[in-house]
Amino acid sequence: MNHSYLSAIIAILAIMTSPLRAQFGEPKTQAELFPEYTSVIPGQTFSVAVELTHDDHWHSYFINDGLGTSIIPSAEWKLPDGWTASELLFSAPHEFAFSGAKVYGYEGTNYFFTEITAPKSANVGDKVEFTFDSSWQVCDDSSCLPPNSQEFTFSLTIADTAVRNAEYTKVDDYRLQSFPTKDLPKDWKISASETTDGITLSIEGKLPEDLEFFEYDKQIDVQATRSVTHDGDKHTFSATRNMGNRLGGKPGPKQTNLRGILYTASDVEGSKNHAFWIDVSFNGSAEGAATPAANSENVEPEEGELGVVVILGSLLLGGLILNLMPCVFPVIGLKIMGFVQQAGEDKKKIKLHGIAFTTGVLASFLILAAILYPLKATTTLGAQLQEPWVVFVLLVVMLLLALSMAGLFEIGAMATSVGGNLAHKDGISGSFFSGVLAVVIATPCSAPFLGPAIGAAWKFDGPLFFLSLLMMGVGLALPYITLSFFPALVNKLPRPGAWMESFKQGMSFLLFATVGYLVWVYNGQVGEEGQKGLAIMLGITSIATAGWIYGRWDTPAKANGTRIKAKILALLFLAGGAVLAMPPAPEDPELAAAESAVADLSWEKWSPRRVEELLAEGTPVYIDFTAKWCLTCQTNKASAYTAEVRQYMFDKGVVTLKADMTKKYPEATKAIHNLNRSAIPVNVLYVPGDSTPYVTRELLTPDYFSDFLKTRLEK
Repeated sequence: MNHSYLSAIIAILAIMTSPLRAQFGEPKTQAELFPEYTSVIPGQTFSVAVELTHDDHWHSYFINDGLGTSIIPSAEWKLPDGWTASELLFSAPHEFAFSGAKVYGYEGTNYFFTEITAPKSANVGDKVEFTFDSSWQVCDDSSCLPPNSQEFTFSLTIADTAVRNAEYTKVDDYRLQSFPTKDLPKDWKISASETTDGITLSIEGKLPEDLEFFEYDKQIDVQATRSVTHDGDKHTFSATRNMGNRLGGKPGPKQTNLRGILYTASDVEGSKNHAFWIDVSFNGSAEGAATPAANSENVEPEEGELGVVVILGSLLLGGLILNLMPCVFPVIGLKIMGFVQQAGEDKKKIKLHGIAFTTGVLASFLILAAILYPLKATTTLGAQLQEPWVVFVLLVVMLLLALSMAGLFEIGAMATSVGGNLAHKDGISGSFFSGVLAVVIATPCSAPFLGPAIGAAWKFDGPLFFLSLLMMGVGLALPYITLSFFPALVNKLPRPGAWMESFKQGMSFLLFATVGYLVWVYNGQVGEEGQKGLAIMLGITSIATAGWIYGRWDTPAKANGTRIKAKILALLFLAGGAVLAMPPAPEDPELAAAESAVADLSWEKWSPRRVEELLAEGTPVYIDFTAKWCLTCQTNKASAYTAEVRQYMFDKGVVTLKADMTKKYPEATKAIHNLNRSAIPVNVLYVPGDSTPYVTRELLTPDYFSDFLKTRLEK
């Protein structure tokens, strides 16, 4: 593969997407700790609040962010033996816009709480120390920073009398305004109901109309329209159930209760609070004193007799649907009329032809089952996907089938000539082989159904495995056997027409979904390192282009010269795409070892201590602050580290360290701040005896990088 060509493409993409570089500027939040007490008694429960102050136009997120994709604030406690901590507790958020979406979160100054309980066996007079790690993500109106993290430590004393922290007073004011109380006014009546796609919350009580309900467990679709209506003292919230969203959020859980925070900025009769914790069973009453807990988990029902019947019925239906494909449907009426012509007026012979045809169909599916069944004993379904070449070939085949079904070119018509001589034989044997041919013709159209059919059958053993695939054959043969017994029904069949092509094209999207899944699997096998991931996508695009050229210009309506050129061009695009996307060849172990020993870079994990150790030994150090999602970083890897540069660094004894910031890495973030940089890539060279860190420019080229190294290392 031409690495310079690929590097040029990546460089162009890097320039086009330069605003998308990860920003690591100064933190946009300041965090401070406020324990509720400085001394506690044995068995006491108290609060610990983390104050988070956001810079203007920046926000963090509620436990239900409204998207399902954000990083939610969290706290991981290291507690002494016997002490317990609640999950992180959230206050009432605000709703605002983020990149055109609706989100729940916090701006300005807000608090997050944890309830700590001392053991009753705690010894009076002991001083106890607590540590916890807190992390959160902040975003502005259109972009987000990597997560912040901070370690907090505090101590308190076990005493006979609890002593409150005087600084906690301002937290008390906040709690009255925003933290949900479980003490609801006694005259409130709360109920909730649900349908397949909707959720309703009703509250009867003396409440102001500026009410907001922030649901806790992501059962409600925040992106969909929500409403609140007021009828006297009855207030009703209506919302759509969360079935996932276009922004990447997953469907919400289906629970037996509805939980969340009811908030109003106005005063509430009978309470000093403005936020109230709601926990109500669907079609039941409120449970105001309930404590936030983990989401309920959906339990899959066991596969029983009903499940087997449903699977077999689905396979039968899938076989029937195959008859609607353009490569199958027009043949049905013609084949039955052929039976009639061969048998004359003898109805028994017509039926025999139908039975023979059906037998050919079923025999083909039994042969398929017989081929697959031995594999069950040696492998699990999908184990073949561990081999990159298998995934690659399957990916290309599925892509070409999908393009064919979408109408770019025809495969089904090619299969009609396969076994034609056998199928055109007169008599019962000809009808049998016609059944076999029907399965062959249907194969190009069957991929969206045959794959799931085999997947469903794979869980069965013995006769059930064969029966499950046989049911699909029954579905395919059912119209033929029915019409051979009742040939007059041929006149009742819908006329072939444009509707069949539309149906086939609609089915192509099932195959495109399969292609997407295989791309994901394949990229995980060969595309995660280096630039292979981009090569895969370019190769797939080239293969699809080949299909388009073939279908557009290699048709009977075109001149022979045009068709020959189309074939050549299609083959070139197909071959070029295959070369770009195919799995890399295994390395020669001896050649790889020799190259690694002389001209390759051996990256160690970066740490400040390792840098100090190497410099103290008189060793030059080169550090790459990088991340997999940083496109400019990947450009540098593809272009700057040529064999000549690697050899030079090896000869000069340069040790290379990598700080991988793909995931949050506070120590590395601090280091690039110290280098007066706010975004990666950051590449820096340290030379022994010289305290100056030499930082490269962001986009590296071979000539620039070579000159950069030689200028600093040959002083």
